Amino acid sequence: MEIATLEDLCKGFQQTYVAAITDILDFQFDLHDQWLGPEIRPLVPEMRVAGPAFTLRWVNDRSPGGERLGRLSAGIIDSLRPCMVVVADTSKNRNAGYWGELMCNLSLERGVTGAVIDGGVRDPYYIWKAGFNMFCPFTCPNEADTRSRLDSFQEPIAINNVQVRPGDFIIADFGGAVVVPQEIVQDVYRRVQELVAKESNFRKMIRDGISGDEAVRVFGKSI
Repeated sequence: MEIATLEDLCKGFQQTYVAAITDILDFQFDLHDQWLGPEIRPLVPEMRVAGPAFTLRWVNDRSPGGERLGRLSAGIIDSLRPCMVVVADTSKNRNAGYWGELMCNLSLERGVTGAVIDGGVRDPYYIWKAGFNMFCPFTCPNEADTRSRLDSFQEPIAINNVQVRPGDFIIADFGGAVVVPQEIVQDVYRRVQELVAKESNFRKMIRDGISGDEAVRVFGKSI
C-alpha cells in the first residue's frame, strides 16, 4: 500500500469533512470519542485545518511567568514546523487569551496554518485577516500571563477528556475538530477517501431519483 506523504495527508484531509472521519473512526476502528466537543469552533465557517498536533498545556496559576515563560515561549517558536497544528489545553480558564495575532504571524512564517485552542484567543479580526485557521470556544482580550502558567509543550494533553499526543492528527472544519491517533492515520486517510468517493456517487444517485429501498441497500440503514 502506498504511504501518503505528510503534505498529502494534510491536503487530503482538508478536502474531506469531519463527519466522514468520525464515521470511519466509529465503525471501522471502534473509536467513539475523538471529537473535541461542541465548544471548539472556527472563527469563521470557511476555516479548516489538518496536520500533526503540536501540544501546549497551561495550568491555572496567577504567578507571573518571568524568565521561565520566556524560555518556554522561545522553545515553542523554534520548535514549530510546517504542517503542524497547535493544540492548547488551557485548564478551562475562561479569563485569558492564549493565542493572538503576533503568534499567528510567527506560526505562518514557519508553515503552521492553524490552531485549536481550548480557551480564549486574542485579536480575532487580525487572525482572520492574516489567513490563520483558528478554532476556539471564545475570544478574550486578556493576556494569559498572570492569569495562567505555561506548563509544558510537546507533551500529551487532554481536551474534554480526549487525549491529544504530539503527532496525533488534528482535522477541523465547520463541523468540529477530531483527533486521529498517529498509529492509524494512514489507514484512516485511505478509508476516508473511499468513503467520500462513495458518498459523492450516492449524491449523484439521489439527483437521478434513487428510491428509498435502493438508498438503504446501497448505503445502509444510517444514511
